[in-house]
Parts: sequence; C-alpha cells; structure tokens
Amino acid sequence: MKVELTLIDKFLKGTISSKEKLELKNWVQEDPANLELFKKEIKKYNPDSSINFDTEKAYQKFITATKAKKQTHRLGYQLLKYAAVFALLFTIGYQVNKYTNDGFVNEQVVTQEKVLDTTDQIVITLADGSKKVLSTKDDNQIKDKDGTVIAKNNNNSLSFVSNESSASAKLVYNEIYIPYGEKFKIILSDGTTVYLNSGSKLRFPQQFVSSTAERKVFLEGEGFFEVTKNAKKPFIVNANDIDVKVLGTKFNVSSYDTNESVTATLVEGAVSVYNNSSPEEEMKLTPNYQASYSKKDGKLNKALVDTEIYTAWMQDKLIVNNLKFSEILIKLERLYDVKFINKANNLNDEVFKGEFDNENLETILKTIALSTPFTYEKNNNIITISN
Repeated sequence: MKVELTLIDKFLKGTISSKEKLELKNWVQEDPANLELFKKEIKKYNPDSSINFDTEKAYQKFITATKAKKQTHRLGYQLLKYAAVFALLFTIGYQVNKYTNDGFVNEQVVTQEKVLDTTDQIVITLADGSKKVLSTKDDNQIKDKDGTVIAKNNNNSLSFVSNESSASAKLVYNEIYIPYGEKFKIILSDGTTVYLNSGSKLRFPQQFVSSTAERKVFLEGEGFFEVTKNAKKPFIVNANDIDVKVLGTKFNVSSYDTNESVTATLVEGAVSVYNNSSPEEEMKLTPNYQASYSKKDGKLNKALVDTEIYTAWMQDKLIVNNLKFSEILIKLERLYDVKFINKANNLNDEVFKGEFDNENLETILKTIALSTPFTYEKNNNIITISN
C-alpha cells in the first residue's frame, strides 16, 4: 500500500514516470476499493476541487463513442469500468482516434496565428478614436470626447445607452477586444446582448441609426447573441466570409482565425446563413442545427448538433467533442491566457472527447495526460509539452 500511495503522490505532483504511471493504472484497475482510495487521495490533495465522478456515466459515454467510431482504441470491460476515472476524473469520457486527414500539418508551436491585440486588458476603441480600458470589477461610465455618456460599465458588462437617432444621423462604429483569459458581456443600443469569449473582437455601431435597413456587427473570435426582435431591421453578424441574418433569436458564432471553419449554432428562433459573396444562396437553420463554412473549399454545410457543446464556454465549461490535441491546446491558450510549445508531435493526431467543469489548467493537463502520457513544464505563461 505504501508503494501505491507514493505513486499517487508522484502523479499528483507531476513527477511520475511513464512506467510508474502504468503501474499505478494497473493497480487502480484491480479493485474498486483501489479506485475509491485513488479518488480520496485526489480530493485530499486538492480539497477545493469539484470532483463529481460517475464511473458508470463515464463508461456509458465511452461505449457510445466507441460504437460511433470504428477506429477508436478498444479496451476491455474491466479496464473501462475502473480506469474511467484514470482517463478522465471529472465526469469525462474520452476516446482516442487517429485522424486520416491528409491535409493535417503538425505544428510544433500551437498558438493563434493572427495576434488580435498585444494588450492583456479589455479595451474598447470608440468611434472618435479614443481608447478605454474596461475593468471587469469597476462600475463607471464611458464618455466620448465631447463628454457625452454613451455606455455604462457595470459588473463585467458594458451597456450602451439607447438613443433614438434621426434619419440624418451618421452610422459610426466602436470596437471591443477581449484578451485571452477573459469573457465579457455587451448590451448594444437596441437591447441585443452579446457574450464575447476570450481572444475575440467585435465591431459594432455605437447607435443603430434609423436610416439603415439592417443592424450589422463584425465578429472575430466567438460570441453568443441574444438578439432583440425587430421585424423591420434584421440583425446580421459578419464572421469572415459568411453572414448570419436574424430577426430575433439566440445563437453562437465562432470564427477564430485558427479554426478551419466558421460555425453558426442556433439555440432558439431562426437564422439564415450565407456566403456574403452570394447572399441569394442562403441556408436556413432551425433550433439545434449548426451551419459550418469551410475556409478551405468555401462550402457551407448543415448538421444537427448538441448546442450545449458550443455554448458551454458561457458557463466556464470546456467540452471536448472529438477534438485533436492541437485544437485542445488552442482552446486552452485562449481560456487560460497561456502559450503552448508542443514538442510531442506524435500527440497532434490524437482525438479526445470529454468535459471539464470550471477546472484549473493543471487539472485539465494532468487528466489528459492520463490517457495519452506526456510531461509539461511551465515557465510563466509558456508551457512546454514533451513526451
């Protein structure tokens, strides 16, 4: 027993070797009592951790995923039954597949190619050219150069003052940037609420003037929209090469530069999605459907999806749904404001499935390393991954 406790201690401290990890894994699988002891030691090491482990649930998730994927690594029943906690402790079922996409290129450094902004603070650039740093804690007013109050910053959100403008009013745009590691909520002048994910930028009118036939905003990154209904003025989100047009609804748009596609996921209401170069070829979505635009071939596809996967970020959840290891690292970079240097190129082809509920970065990395062993070293905000 003393040997096993030593191995658990090494695992928790990140000093366990591959051979020792295998030995510990085999021990956990031998007896349900070993599994319970392992969980108990995890809890003692991190008493604030929200462990909510359900072996059966993890097992069933894995079985379901296994049936859906022919190339899933298949493991015996007992291994699944008792090693599920080892693979993903926090109600996470995982699967590892090999990608056969010939277009996939391994990258040693996994980071966002286009740097949106060098600042690590939430910054809004007003239509008059002035810049304001927004705090997620302070309550204050945002004024333009003339001293006019145009918005109120309150409790991690920015609410723009509604001002009915005349037909002669000029349409001017503000732009807000959300750095890695932050999220922010904006209420536009028409009452539309936008939740912006980390590493995102939104360009939007300071006021939606009456002379325009539409309400249009421009998104880089990811945002969830709760659009105020206005049958006379459709709301349009431009994301790279596609537009998402709505009258009033709830939907998520993801258009990060690092993504291979731009997606629009409908939660409530109805939207139409189209390539802005051919708006006549629109694709209409109903709730629980997602439109995906391929940046590579320009094709627009529609699929029925679990919308929770694509909106979980709003509840500080990370849902990994058949993502490559390299894609997971990109998500973690945005979520925790870190940079990964991946020297274990063999991991880039691995695919995972699972869920993390408001866990810290170290917990996530250790959990993933249980199923596909690797080591990592952190130096400030740079994390180097090795075999």
